[in-house]
Amino acid sequence: MSTIFRSAVLAAMSLGFAVAPATAQEASILSESTVIGQNFGYPTGTPGQDTGETGTTDFVAELAVFFKNHELLNLGEIEGETFFGVLAPVRFRHYASETVTVELGAVLGQNFGDEDSLDEINALIRIAFEPADNMHIIGGTLIPTHWTHDALYDDVQKFRDLTEQGLQWRVDRENWKQDTWINWRIREGEIDAEEFEVGNATQLRFFEDRFRLDGQLHWAHAGGQISLSPRVENNLAVMAGMSWGFAQDLDIDLIDDLRIGAAAFYSSDDTKQTDQVNGDAWEVSAVMDLRPSEGTLVRIDASYFNGSDYLARRGDPLYTLEDYAQLGATGIWSLGENGRIEAGAVWQGTEDHSNYTAQVNLIWGTAFIADAIVRR
Repeated sequence: MSTIFRSAVLAAMSLGFAVAPATAQEASILSESTVIGQNFGYPTGTPGQDTGETGTTDFVAELAVFFKNHELLNLGEIEGETFFGVLAPVRFRHYASETVTVELGAVLGQNFGDEDSLDEINALIRIAFEPADNMHIIGGTLIPTHWTHDALYDDVQKFRDLTEQGLQWRVDRENWKQDTWINWRIREGEIDAEEFEVGNATQLRFFEDRFRLDGQLHWAHAGGQISLSPRVENNLAVMAGMSWGFAQDLDIDLIDDLRIGAAAFYSSDDTKQTDQVNGDAWEVSAVMDLRPSEGTLVRIDASYFNGSDYLARRGDPLYTLEDYAQLGATGIWSLGENGRIEAGAVWQGTEDHSNYTAQVNLIWGTAFIADAIVRR
């Protein structure tokens, strides 16, 4: 490597954080996909189908078409962005025992409008161990449908990074929801610094799900010891919140959930090139889930965020603003037994400007029994 090129590479890698396109707290509320939406536990990716019996193998065909458009104007370096494409995690799934499931396949990804017919193919290698009911330890290809707040971890990262690899612990019990993971994003090399992130989202539910306590954390690290990169970065974002639900007391069939909540945020950003910066923020929110018919869910939500020097490198840049308000609605409709369609929009009030985000998602998944595969 020439001295000039080496210097240029090191200079590029030493650049600090640059504000990225923003996406808003308009996370998909789909709960039955392994690649899009937000969910708990170990989703199958095949809506309307049960898991197989021990010793059997099936072939899973799963599709997720996504569209998300952000019309963000007059926000300086924060710019809008459009995501439009498809993710297809196809794999063989073997039920090795009552507590162990193994999945082998690939995640196909395509961004519509690109010249290449198929943009990405990543291996899907996953083993899931269930040591107790509704508690899963996952190794290999992670389940990226984290339910972390966008102020800590932007939900569209799953569109930028086709897969996540590492270790994960997920719990989906009546009064305890958990998602803890480490995602090894970049392996350290001669040039590149290593990059990994550790995330956690915990929710405890009390009084027949009226009262919820939330604790979330996201730590993003870049550095290493053997690469030429001078990058050393550590970014920590933490959230503590609570909410109270009223739907149980109203006893109205149309209202599935109605709750108000509040949360406090803290961030710490420390790099080799800059001094450590600590920030804080708070948010109040309200959400209402409606069930107008069987197979239909409509969510209406509103929130107001106020921060001071708050910065989460893997979060939505809109949450670096001092004031941020939004009002949105999202609906999900069933398309037969194995399909779902979601459509939603959100208004965003930021620095005396109004902006808008819209999304449409379509998922489908089914499992085929692989009778020809017989264990010796």
